[in-house]
Amino acid sequence: MKWKIKIPNSLSLRKLLYNKRFTIPFSLVAAFIFWLIIMINQNPDADRTFTDVPVTINLENTFAAENGMEIIGDISSQKFTVTIKGPRYVVSALQSDDIYVYASAAAINAPGEYQLEVSGGRNTVVSDYEFISISPSTVNVTLDYVDTKEFTIKARAEGASAAEGLIAETAVVSGTESDTITIKGPRTVINTIDSVVAYAQVNETLSESTTFDAEIQLFDENGEQIDASVLTLSESAVKVTVPISKSKSVPVVADFSNLPSGFSKSSISYKVNHGTVTVIGTPDAIDKITQVTLSAIDITTVSKSSYSFDVSPRLPEGVRLLDSIEDFTVTVDVSDYSERSFTVSEIRYKGLSSGLSASSGTVIRNVKICGPRSVINKLTADMLYAETDLTDMAAGEHTVFVTVRCDEYNNIWQVGSYSTTVKIQ
Repeated sequence: MKWKIKIPNSLSLRKLLYNKRFTIPFSLVAAFIFWLIIMINQNPDADRTFTDVPVTINLENTFAAENGMEIIGDISSQKFTVTIKGPRYVVSALQSDDIYVYASAAAINAPGEYQLEVSGGRNTVVSDYEFISISPSTVNVTLDYVDTKEFTIKARAEGASAAEGLIAETAVVSGTESDTITIKGPRTVINTIDSVVAYAQVNETLSESTTFDAEIQLFDENGEQIDASVLTLSESAVKVTVPISKSKSVPVVADFSNLPSGFSKSSISYKVNHGTVTVIGTPDAIDKITQVTLSAIDITTVSKSSYSFDVSPRLPEGVRLLDSIEDFTVTVDVSDYSERSFTVSEIRYKGLSSGLSASSGTVIRNVKICGPRSVINKLTADMLYAETDLTDMAAGEHTVFVTVRCDEYNNIWQVGSYSTTVKIQ
């Protein structure tokens, strides 16, 4: 079957040539085609220059990458001028993103500074042009092992002073969970860091503890500041607090526990190796403190042969000793004391649940009693009894600790601890 194209009688070339809606567009297209043909034939090639072209260095599958080295610093700041040559219609259509500059790190096998030759690369499938020149012809790059290390931050508050009667103490780091910082960067730089300082320029006279914004600064062993531009810090800025304190001297007082009822602590004669100390702390806390009380000495440990004790101070919150004293030695004066041993047969019970009874078939022998000599000389065994607490104890046999007491005298005490067996029914 043959197809025939039938041209309408109304359509003719003459009419088209005199139709402006056809001739104007047709003329423009024809002119462009003729211009393109002439340009290709008369000027087949053209040069074009691109500026501010970035460089790319791929470390993948290189010795440097496999051994933990990285590029130090930002090589993207180095820009290049690239000139290409090719068909005019090709190069004129290229965009700046269509080309790039690259360098190979394949030959690098040790940390250091290198000057690598650069080449031109294409980001498009268009390839019928060539690179004429690249300026500069090399890229400067530094490679190093990258380490991560933790440092303690030291606080420095420049120009901080305290009002009259107060003390400006050493500044401390604040505003972070800890006073440490993690720094990541080239090993050659990390190894030069000797100290990390949170620095605040204060230049003020303070009447209370104050916190300031601080800048992290790094220093080497010679006190020279280190450029941190190639380092990554876990904290870029912290805060520094300048504690404002007050101090005064106060007496040191010993304390005693497990004293018999009615036995006054003031009746115990003793000496402390540091009778007075200087305390320092917040002004409010220091204004309230009148003495430093030591940890209590159990009276049952005091005897003719045991009378010297090392005890620690009990300090309120916000107060510490200005002197470097960890323990105080309390020496009890036992020159007027005496000791005797007794057998205690009477056992008294307290706290026994309703409906239960208790009994002990044993006596407590060799109970050492200490106290003033005049009282000990008059003391007899029948004046003593042992008391024990049976609160919440069920029926059965129990071994319990006892406290030996005397109703006639309240200034005597047992030396050591004693127990007995009690049967509850």
